[in-house]
Amino acid sequence: MYQSKIFVNGSTTLPKPVRDALGVKAGDRVRYVISEDRVQVLKMPSGKAHADDPALLEALDAAEDVMDENRTLLRRLK
Repeated sequence: MYQSKIFVNGSTTLPKPVRDALGVKAGDRVRYVISEDRVQVLKMPSGKAHADDPALLEALDAAEDVMDENRTLLRRLK
Protein backbone atom coordinates (compact mmCIF):
# COMPACT_ATOMS: atom_id res chain seq x y z
CA MET A 1 0.00 0.00 0.00
CA TYR A 2 1.27 3.46 -0.88
CA GLN A 3 0.31 6.90 0.32
CA SER A 4 0.96 10.52 -0.58
CA LYS A 5 0.32 13.91 0.92
CA ILE A 6 -2.40 16.25 -0.36
CA PHE A 7 -1.13 19.83 -0.56
CA VAL A 8 -3.13 22.99 0.13
CA ASN A 9 -3.94 23.44 -3.56
CA GLY A 10 -5.26 19.85 -3.76
CA SER A 11 -2.31 18.47 -5.71
CA THR A 12 -0.44 15.32 -4.82
CA THR A 13 2.41 13.23 -6.19
CA LEU A 14 1.72 9.69 -7.31
CA PRO A 15 4.34 7.46 -5.68
CA LYS A 16 6.84 6.00 -8.17
CA PRO A 17 5.56 2.41 -7.81
CA VAL A 18 2.05 3.69 -8.65
CA ARG A 19 3.33 5.64 -11.67
CA ASP A 20 5.24 2.56 -12.81
CA ALA A 21 2.17 0.31 -12.38
CA LEU A 22 0.06 2.75 -14.44
CA GLY A 23 2.81 3.26 -16.99
CA VAL A 24 2.65 7.04 -16.68
CA LYS A 25 5.39 9.64 -16.88
CA ALA A 26 5.64 13.42 -16.57
CA GLY A 27 3.09 15.11 -18.82
CA ASP A 28 0.77 12.09 -19.03
CA ARG A 29 -2.79 12.39 -17.78
CA VAL A 30 -4.75 10.21 -15.39
CA ARG A 31 -8.47 9.95 -14.85
CA TYR A 32 -10.14 9.44 -11.45
CA VAL A 33 -13.24 7.24 -11.34
CA ILE A 34 -15.25 7.67 -8.14
CA SER A 35 -17.63 4.96 -6.99
CA GLU A 36 -19.38 4.34 -3.69
CA ASP A 37 -16.47 2.75 -1.86
CA ARG A 38 -13.35 3.56 -3.88
CA VAL A 39 -11.56 5.82 -6.31
CA GLN A 40 -9.74 4.31 -9.27
CA VAL A 41 -6.81 6.02 -10.99
CA LEU A 42 -6.61 5.19 -14.70
CA LYS A 43 -4.08 6.16 -17.31
CA MET A 44 -5.57 8.32 -20.06
CA PRO A 45 -4.85 7.22 -23.62
CA SER A 46 -2.07 9.28 -25.14
CA GLY A 47 -2.46 11.23 -28.34
CA LYS A 48 -5.66 11.59 -30.30
CA ALA A 49 -6.07 7.95 -31.23
CA HIS A 50 -9.53 7.85 -29.66
CA ALA A 51 -10.42 11.54 -29.81
CA ASP A 52 -12.47 11.08 -32.97
CA ASP A 53 -14.62 8.24 -31.59
CA PRO A 54 -18.03 9.85 -30.83
CA ALA A 55 -19.22 6.89 -28.74
CA LEU A 56 -16.12 7.05 -26.56
CA LEU A 57 -16.41 10.82 -26.14
CA GLU A 58 -20.07 10.44 -25.16
CA ALA A 59 -19.20 7.73 -22.61
CA LEU A 60 -16.40 9.85 -21.14
CA ASP A 61 -18.72 12.86 -20.87
CA ALA A 62 -21.32 10.70 -19.09
CA ALA A 63 -18.65 9.34 -16.73
CA GLU A 64 -17.50 12.87 -15.96
CA ASP A 65 -21.09 13.89 -15.14
CA VAL A 66 -21.39 10.95 -12.72
CA MET A 67 -18.07 11.89 -11.11
CA ASP A 68 -19.26 15.49 -10.66
CA GLU A 69 -22.48 14.25 -9.04
CA ASN A 70 -20.50 11.98 -6.71
CA ARG A 71 -18.20 14.85 -5.73
CA THR A 72 -21.24 16.95 -4.87
CA LEU A 73 -22.72 14.14 -2.77
CA LEU A 74 -19.43 13.58 -0.97
CA ARG A 75 -19.12 17.29 -0.15
CA ARG A 76 -22.62 17.25 1.34
CA LEU A 77 -21.63 14.37 3.61
CA LYS A 78 -18.66 16.26 5.08
